[in-house]
Amino acid sequence: MEFIKNKNIVVLDIETTGFSAQNDKIIELYMLKVFNSQIIDEYYSKFNPGIEIPIVIRDLTGIWSKDVKTSPKIENEISKIKSFIGDSIIIGHNLKFDLSFLNFNLVSNNIDKLNNEVVDTLKLSRALLRNDVNNHKLSTLSNHFKTSNKNEHNAKADVLTTYEVFKHLSRNGKIKDKKNINELNSYLNGLDDDLKKRFPNAESAPKSEGIYYFIKNNSIQYVGKSNNLKNRIRTHLSYSRTYKSNKIVSNSDKLEYVELSNELISLLAEHRMINSFKTRFNRSGKISKNIYWVKLKNNKINLEISRLENTKNTLYKFGPFLSYSKAISYKMTIEEVFKLIKCKKNNSRKSKCDIATLLGTECSCIEYFNFEEYLYKTKESFISYFDNLEKNINVIEENVKNFSKNLEYEKAQKHHLIKNTLEQQQEFDKFLIDVNQKDKKMIEKLSRFGIEINNQKVTIEEFNKLPDNFINKDLNNEQNIIKYLNELQIILRYLRKSEANTIVL
Repeated sequence: MEFIKNKNIVVLDIETTGFSAQNDKIIELYMLKVFNSQIIDEYYSKFNPGIEIPIVIRDLTGIWSKDVKTSPKIENEISKIKSFIGDSIIIGHNLKFDLSFLNFNLVSNNIDKLNNEVVDTLKLSRALLRNDVNNHKLSTLSNHFKTSNKNEHNAKADVLTTYEVFKHLSRNGKIKDKKNINELNSYLNGLDDDLKKRFPNAESAPKSEGIYYFIKNNSIQYVGKSNNLKNRIRTHLSYSRTYKSNKIVSNSDKLEYVELSNELISLLAEHRMINSFKTRFNRSGKISKNIYWVKLKNNKINLEISRLENTKNTLYKFGPFLSYSKAISYKMTIEEVFKLIKCKKNNSRKSKCDIATLLGTECSCIEYFNFEEYLYKTKESFISYFDNLEKNINVIEENVKNFSKNLEYEKAQKHHLIKNTLEQQQEFDKFLIDVNQKDKKMIEKLSRFGIEINNQKVTIEEFNKLPDNFINKDLNNEQNIIKYLNELQIILRYLRKSEANTIVL
């Protein structure tokens, strides 16, 4: 282990309430400090996240909200955490994840990010054991090396396992000549020699915006976009490439890339190419075949999900939604907000059924239930609520704060999700109005990106640079509308600089 000789290393692992550093919280951290193979210090703490720990996380980690009730908040420990790490080399498995949470909390507390040298055992394993293990999970590597410590999804056990795995990996002959961390990471991130020969134009890729695509027998296999084409392509061809990247390059014989003027156009180009060429290895970005609406109808008790926008029995509708799952999610939100009936009408009871009692809703089963009056009241409540939506969202936000203050985290989380769902739909509805009514500010903003929107069509002159059969001209009217709404979704998401897949459609 020449590359860490006479240097402090800190092996660390965190457990969190979710996957987003911005939205989720650290609930456990363990750090082990080592110098020349001797353990010299350790740090361990659980943290009170201030929110209910999700069930799936409780099952995975064994950490319940009651376990962290008296634990410190991360903001009260973050300075001590950075001081413990100091200038040590940081080691972890899938280290990018851990550092994203630590750095978010450092910046949130006006402390500089960690800028240490790092070694990611996940990258090491991908580079050194590609043909020796089925995957590169910590548990798999633990079994492969027969470590004494086991991966148990708690921070301390995972750190001890990671350190053992690291010691085994560092003895691999492929890296024995690496004298420092810079040399090691240069090797891990460097282009695989075999792939250099297969894709000779990779090293000449520009460090600019654009899209790239891998081809086999003139058929496009995968399309990606990047702010830096050169760096992004290198990650696909590096020794430490991911399983997915390895699958893409193993099934391709050619690489092409196209420079574009900005990130938004690159996003739209990537999206169109995925759907024009039906690419094999793009798992996301494919357009749904249908549009869905959530409707209140004059002949049904329950809200219905429909593919038809306008029918004569529609009293009120929400939408459009570009996937059935999003329509279901929005329907459930509306049912929760308005306490709508969720059972079938049969007029056979004299008192509320158990479902209505449990949910606190009206009951259509009782013999004196007035079907027409219920529908009329529901429609009127929809109209009133959504005419004052901003005010009602503010009320929900206050409820979230009050529930959190009273440690009612499950209720706070439920209302937070309701608020997000309503806000996102409100935002998209407004965006559609601005686009359709040709709002001057919106037109100017889009024109700066080189985008025009007319007659339910997104037009971009730069797309002339892309392959000849890039645009499918045989789409029917409904498919064109779906394509148009998907592209508006991408534009809005970019304009508000939000994460992918957050707009409710």
